[in-house]
Amino acid sequence: MSTETEDLRVKFNRNLHHDGREQSEVEILEDEDQISDHGLQQTEKQKLKNLQVKRRNCFRVLKLFLGVFYFLILAGLMTRHLLLSLENNKTKNSYNQLQTELSVINKTLLDESNQLKTEIEGKRCPKTWIRFGCSCYFKSTEERTWYESRSFCQDKGSYLLVINSREEQEFVSKLNPNKESWIGLNALWSSQKNKSEWKWVDGSPLTETFWDETFPKDPNNYNAVFLSTEGKWKEQFHATYKNWICEK
Repeated sequence: MSTETEDLRVKFNRNLHHDGREQSEVEILEDEDQISDHGLQQTEKQKLKNLQVKRRNCFRVLKLFLGVFYFLILAGLMTRHLLLSLENNKTKNSYNQLQTELSVINKTLLDESNQLKTEIEGKRCPKTWIRFGCSCYFKSTEERTWYESRSFCQDKGSYLLVINSREEQEFVSKLNPNKESWIGLNALWSSQKNKSEWKWVDGSPLTETFWDETFPKDPNNYNAVFLSTEGKWKEQFHATYKNWICEK
């Protein structure tokens, strides 16, 4: 005798032997729906697991990308900072070098200025001589020829007046009120040019001139230049007697 009891998952078999003993068997059943559901569950789990793995991999790649990106930004900032530092150091070195050069120039100019000031202050004009700039001037009250006037100045350790600027011209004109005075410009023959030229007694070049345009100014071997009462240059025979002005 046997009986079977079935449910959705378990099947019971009971056998009754002729000697009165009872034997039971239990069999676990899996129907197609159960197998299908189980397989589906396994598939969903695997998909979920795969999705999680993909997400983790994606996050790893994203982290790696962000890390590389931040590293590149940091490297760029550090490179820029280094370049700016080098440029600043270069600019600073150039500025320091320029400052040093300027300091040397300023010191040189200051020393020269002090030296010139010392020379000017240490150079005292003799009595009856008048200072203008770095020179001393003497205006005579008597009259002599051009050559005699030149000799007088040479005896005093000076030379007949040499005019190098408009300021000096204006100054000596005030020393010559209502008197005509010889200056150190006379005509000398030039063998190279085969003609006479105006020459200063100290050999300096003739730069600025202040001629009286109403009178001739071509050099003549027998002429020298004097300062008129109007403060203009005129030429005349050098044996003429006039006042004179010395400079030293």
